[in-house]
Formats: sequence, structure tokens, C-alpha cells
Amino acid sequence: MPSKGWRLSFPILVIVAVLLLVSRWFGPSSDSLEDAKNPSEVLEPAASDVRVYFPALQDMTYYFSGQGMEYADFTRQVTHTAAHALQIEDRSGTNLAQVVELGPEELRIVWAEEEFYEEESLLDQAARQERGSGTARNLILLQAPVVQGHAWKDERFHREIIATDETLTLPMGTFYEVVVVKSRSAERDGFVIYEYYAKNIGLIERVSVSEAGDASVAIVSTLTSLAGPPPSL
Repeated sequence: MPSKGWRLSFPILVIVAVLLLVSRWFGPSSDSLEDAKNPSEVLEPAASDVRVYFPALQDMTYYFSGQGMEYADFTRQVTHTAAHALQIEDRSGTNLAQVVELGPEELRIVWAEEEFYEEESLLDQAARQERGSGTARNLILLQAPVVQGHAWKDERFHREIIATDETLTLPMGTFYEVVVVKSRSAERDGFVIYEYYAKNIGLIERVSVSEAGDASVAIVSTLTSLAGPPPSL
């Protein structure tokens, strides 16, 4: 006949066994504990496709208000779109047309033309090359992976993603998970641009800072409203 001590210890052993199984099922694995020691190695991109930060919305118009100089106010319109590119026109004191190539891993300006007052599409490369004005560019606005610390350079800037989860409150409202790109000029010492991108919207703020000695001047352009194309009847 079992002793009294065995009858008391048997339920305790069962409870201990159950707790060990539960901890194995639901507790952190050895792999996850190892990952926790190296958080920089398990950072997830803010988005797997950078095109979400520069949507090709035909005829969408963005209105920016500015501070710091006369032409900090500007209007940006998406005037032409294609499968892998779009044309934007920034209107302030003059009209600047730019062609942006859209890829899942990169957003690149490939053409820029000032004093552009036509309705013509510049998306076709052969047509652009036949024009007597405009310049081929190589400006990479955003590049995957969209994680803090990722850096690259193009023909004019050294760029780095300095944040992927900023919260920015503007006249339009509050934006979350904003990606911030810092671009330091390779041509002008002390000139830095900060650009803020929101998913499915695009550029929502740009801050240009010029440093001169102990002083600095900032020019800020902030998105205040959007206007879509008129509905088709």
C-alpha cells in the first residue's frame, strides 16, 4: 500500500510537469532569446515596398505652406503616371517638372526640367532625350530596406534613414510611422535636408537647414491639404 508521503508528492510532481510543458509551449525559445541579445539583427522594415511612400495618384495635388523664404510655399501635382514611373510638377515661383522612377526597392528622380509650362508627358526616355531643355538626374529619394540607419548616396547627397516610426502632427492631422530621411549635401558644407514620408500619402514635410558658423537657417515646407482629381461623371 502506498505510503502517505507518496500520496502527497504525486500531485506536486504532476503540477511541476504541467508547468514545464506550458513554459516550453508558450515561453520564449532559445532562438528568440538569442535574437533579443541582438535586436539590431531582427529589425523589420517599415514597409517591404518603398512605393507606398510615393503613391502614383494621377492628378493628385499637394499643397504645402512654407516658412523661412518666399518660395517655401509650393504646390505639387502628379501630372502623368505609368506602370513604373510618374511625373510631378512643383509650382512656386517657377515650375519644376521631375520624373520619378518607382521600384519596390528604390525611388529615383531621373529627370528634372525647370520652367516647364507644358502639358506634355516626360515619362518616355526617348522623348526626353530629344528635348532641348531638362537634365538627366540620379537622385535616390528612398531606398530599401526601410530601417533606421540604412544609408546610401547619389550624385548630390549622402542620405540616411534616421527614423521609421515618427509621429508628426500637421494642420492636416497626425501621421504615424513616418519615415525620416536625412540628406547631407556632397556639394555644400553645412547644408542638410530632412524629408518626412507617410505611407500612401508621400512627402508631408521638408526641412532644409543651412549652417553657417554658429548660426543656422531653416526653410520648412509643410503639407496642409490634398485635392484629388474631379470625379468622372
